[in-house]
Amino acid sequence: MNLNATIWGQVFFILALIVIFFTVKFAKGKASNIGLVAIYAVLFNFFIPPIGWFYCYRWASK
Repeated sequence: MNLNATIWGQVFFILALIVIFFTVKFAKGKASNIGLVAIYAVLFNFFIPPIGWFYCYRWASK
């Protein structure tokens, strides 16, 4: 099985973009400042991914 860092990095990047997209989509009608939600989503998903997933869940459940 061939596991290299390039493929894992690409998978991580695509997953982060998907979660960021859904976070902004879920917060669209509920947040007063969508730009700030997008910045938080980017920071959380690229630096601390599990918190980014919970942040997305938070907006989805509101």
